[in-house]
Formats: sequence, structure tokens, C-alpha cells
Amino acid sequence: MKRRTFFIMAAALLCVFCAVAAVAVSSLEYQHERTKELVGLVDDAAGLVKDKGEAAFPEFRISGSKWLTGDTYIFVLDPEGNMLVHPDEALEGKNEMNLKDANGKPIVSMLIETASGKDGEGWVHYLWPKPRQIEPSWKSAFAKAVTAPSGKIYIVGSGCYDLKMEKKFISDVVDEASKLIEKKGAKAFADIRDKAGAFTFLDTYVFVDTPDGVEVVNAAFPSIEGKNMMNFRDVGGKYVVMDYINAALTKGSAWVDYLWPKPGETNPSIKYTYVRKVNHGNEVFIVGSGAYLD
Repeated sequence: MKRRTFFIMAAALLCVFCAVAAVAVSSLEYQHERTKELVGLVDDAAGLVKDKGEAAFPEFRISGSKWLTGDTYIFVLDPEGNMLVHPDEALEGKNEMNLKDANGKPIVSMLIETASGKDGEGWVHYLWPKPRQIEPSWKSAFAKAVTAPSGKIYIVGSGCYDLKMEKKFISDVVDEASKLIEKKGAKAFADIRDKAGAFTFLDTYVFVDTPDGVEVVNAAFPSIEGKNMMNFRDVGGKYVVMDYINAALTKGSAWVDYLWPKPGETNPSIKYTYVRKVNHGNEVFIVGSGAYLD
């Protein structure tokens, strides 16, 4: 009897430990509280849909609730792009698969594609006007795929304007660009340059180098494309390209930092960059993206 009780208590403690560990790992993915709050809200909403299914939808429409307050709200899509829950009456109840932002980015189709991927969740960054404004601002939406008790799959998400940059945003976009290059090689470069695609947002863009230092893709500084940058040094004397190429070739993927001007500026700022080594057939590329986390 005592032996059985011991194993039951041990199993219970293990479950508690695993739950705490999962929360800890999740919280380590993001540095900023607003990002963590948004992810937590979507997690809770997805959990409600998983438990209650379509009966949860009216709760998301209650003004002043945790689901709909101020400019924060939960939206729900089905895999065909039908907007099932949204505070904007012009969007709810309609198929919004072709909804695009100011750059032509297909917002809804990208949300569905991201949430339907291997991880079952992800981010889409796009330009959209704030309430009562005309000019668009950057908005970041986090979405999750969830299966309701009915067996139907829904995409549950929420978004926020002007989120602070997160390292995970950078590593995610590099990982996606790397998958595309692994599949298509140089034919992926046009997609990576496309402002209507997933690889350009805020001050962030994806670049691609060859192992000998030739920059073959740079959406923000196209004049650099085709040039060998191996001997380029920042204002501190660091060999920037040599540094991140060596890091990627040695480790497979790595974070590096250096001084680099923001798009449209000439004075350098500290930039944190994530790079990954990618193979396509016999070709090797270094794929990267960076952010000014200040």
C-alpha cells in the first residue's frame, strides 16, 4: 500500500514539475511582457474552444471581458478563411482569405498557413490602420490551430500594434526562409525580397550570403547584392560578415551582434542577428536576419 502511495505521489509531483517546466520554457521564448500577455490570451482562448467548441464564440464577443477590451480582441477563423469571430461587423461572417495589408500581404491566408504548420501556432506581422486612424501601423498577430469537440479545426488568434521586437520573431523568419531555400534554392530569393511576403516587417529583412562572403539577397540594401562583403567591418572594427558566416558554418546556427545602420539611417546601432547554414543540393547559403532590440 505504501509503495503504491509513493508511486502515485511521485507521478503527481512529476506532472506538476512538467507543467511548471513547460510554462518556464514558454516564458523564456519572449522578453517583453506585452508579448507574453498576448500569447497567454490566445492560449486561454484556444483552450476554451478546445473544451467548449463553438459555444465559446459568444463569450469572445462580450465587450469588457478579457477577450474583448479596448483594442484587444480574439478572432476565430476556419481553415477556409471564413471569419467566424471578429469585433468588426464588416469582417465577421465573411470569407476573408483574400484580405491584404497595405503592402499586399495576404493576412488571413498567412495566419492560417502559420497556425496549420508543424508547431500549430505562429506569428504574422502586417500593416493595418489603428482604430480611428487612416495610416497603417505595424501589427503582430499570434494564432493557434485548435480542434473543437465537434472535430472541426479553428484558427484562434489575437493581435497587437507596435509590439517590441523579440528574438523569436527573428529566429522564426530565418527558419522559414531557410526551409524555402532548402526546397527551392536561388528560386526562393524573389519570395524573400517580396514586401508582400513573410520575410519583411518593421525594420527586419532577411539576407542571404554565400560562404565566401557574396551577399546575394538584401531586401533593405539592394545595392549590396552581388558584392563580396567578407572584409566589411563595422565602426568598432569587427569583421561583421566574416564573423556571422564563420559562426553559421561552425555551429549551424548562431546569434551575433555588431553595429549596422537602420534602414533609412546612416548612424550605426547595435544589431542582433541570427544566422543559419542552409544546403540546397551542392550549394551552401548563409541565411540571416537581425533586429535593433533597443
